[in-house]
Amino acid sequence: MIDLTMPLLYCVTGRQGLKIYIDTDFPESYLEDKTLVGLEGEELEKALKKPFYTSKDLGIYIEYGEERYQFTIPIGYDWNGANVPPFAWLIIGQQKEPRFKFASCVHDYMCEHKEVVGYNRYLSTLIFEALCEHFGRFNDIKRWAMFHSVDNFQKCKKWKKGKEKC
Repeated sequence: MIDLTMPLLYCVTGRQGLKIYIDTDFPESYLEDKTLVGLEGEELEKALKKPFYTSKDLGIYIEYGEERYQFTIPIGYDWNGANVPPFAWLIIGQQKEPRFKFASCVHDYMCEHKEVVGYNRYLSTLIFEALCEHFGRFNDIKRWAMFHSVDNFQKCKKWKKGKEKC
């Protein structure tokens, strides 16, 4: 059920009429880096694999054509950044580059919870692209490369109900 009373403070637009609303003015300010100081064993391993976390619940509302989706990325959600292969770092940028932070957070959450976008792989890629454009200020060539890389990777992973990761 979509809660239309959720305060929508920030709007990002994308291709094909996509609109992404966020319930805070500065969503990037709630994305934190984990500290490695004092961590050992499994805790350290987890922090190295997923070095970012949210310090506030982030409400997301999506309009795409006639479809509407709403979800919240919970406080404490952790993710690994953008999965950019090393050979593409010169073209696209490195995995933990700050310009990817918000887009990768939202995209990773959608990959882990595909139901929040109705199992729509293509929509998740459009959302990633729009957030990269808005928050990362990536140029057209980099966005094109990122969009097609993500889209094709997800096709290879066969994004479907029941699959864990994209």
